[in-house]
This record gives sequence, structure tokens and C-alpha cells, in this order.
Amino acid sequence: MVPVIAIGSLKSSGATTLAMTLAGVAAAANIPVTVIDAARDADLADWAAKPGCPGKIRVIRENDLNAIESILRGARRRGESVIIDCGSDRKILRFAERMADRTLIPVRFSPLSAFAALSTDRLFDATAEAGRPGRERAFVASAITPIHSRIARAVETMIEKSTTRRLPVGLSMRAAYEAPFLSGGTLFTLEDAEAPSLDRARAEAAMLAYEVGILRMTSAPTDLPRGTDTKIAA
Repeated sequence: MVPVIAIGSLKSSGATTLAMTLAGVAAAANIPVTVIDAARDADLADWAAKPGCPGKIRVIRENDLNAIESILRGARRRGESVIIDCGSDRKILRFAERMADRTLIPVRFSPLSAFAALSTDRLFDATAEAGRPGRERAFVASAITPIHSRIARAVETMIEKSTTRRLPVGLSMRAAYEAPFLSGGTLFTLEDAEAPSLDRARAEAAMLAYEVGILRMTSAPTDLPRGTDTKIAA
């Protein structure tokens, strides 16, 4: 089944970057994907307007719930994957979580980000009985750092208080993930001179896309870097 993935938290924690990165992986795998930009800022819509956005990616700026539902139904009929950048709007978060197959709650290595992620998790608990049956949600690290600090350990302890799953993979803090916002295109269309460590960023992004179901219609990624840190924060 082609998934509908909602991404967001009550505090901005990298949802837009996650959405753009996953869409880029889908396009590189020749999978059509509709991206709904429902966040407060139109960052995804602005990115899509730059040169180099792949034809497999369609970005729609929309925050009306009825319109979002209509877009979702149309994309499902066409067999397209859908990624919703919910931003931090409570109403959109609750609606998208009920409509999605999987919801990702991004977490940065900050106590404020962890508090917001846990509050978002509880927000979804309040409507657990409504919505699409069999849907899943998970916390995902959106800015893993190479040094496992005291603050990072405290964030992990906070997140462990929830029974919601933590994804075993996430995105490291890399300039490569932000570069497409400046130059257009995706991780897979950038040149080496435009961003450092592109190969590692591409492999990490593919591993996350496989974990959330975007790449499960293809083979699993096999060229991942050894020793990738998969903690919520490090």
C-alpha cells in the first residue's frame, strides 16, 4: 500500500525538512508523491517553485481541512504517496493524524522540542478511537548530532516515558538537508560542490524512507554508511 504520511509537532522541530527529504527520496525512486504544505510558512511551496523540483513531486499549498481530504482521496485513487507537512497547527495535526497511515512526530535535541513532541503525542491519544484504522505514529529524530550530550540523554529519557514507538533511524544535523531550500532540487539532484557529505545524507534519507514505508515497494537500501547513529538525539 502506498502510504499517506503526516509530519508535525506543536513546536517547529524540522517537519518541513523531513517532508522535503522524504519527497526527494520518493522522486529519486521514481515514485510519484503529492506533498501538502499545510504549515504556517510556505517553505515547501517556495522550494517547489525553484528550478529543479522533480516532476514526480507535486506540492500543493493548502490548510483547509476539506480541501486536504479531497487531495488525499484523489492521490490515493491515483496510487500516489502523500506527505503532509502539518507544521504546528493543532487542528491540522489532529486532522492529518486521523487521515494518515503513519504520523511522524519530529524531535530535536532540545527539552522544549521534547516537551512539544510529548504534548503532540497526547493530543493524538485524545482521538485514538477515531480516524483511519490501523494507522501508526512514531517519534523521529530530525537533527542527530555526533556528540551524545547530557541534554540529548535527558531528551531521550523524556521521550521514553511515552509508549509511542521511536524510529530506529532519523536525520543527522547536515547542511545537505537544508541546501535544496536555497538552490532548489533535492538531495539527489544536488552537485557535490553545493553541499557536503551528500552520499551520507542520501543514504541516511533512503534508510528513513524505507523505515516509514515509502521505499517498501522497492528493495531495501544497501549502501548505508556503517555506524549510523539512530538515537532520538545524540
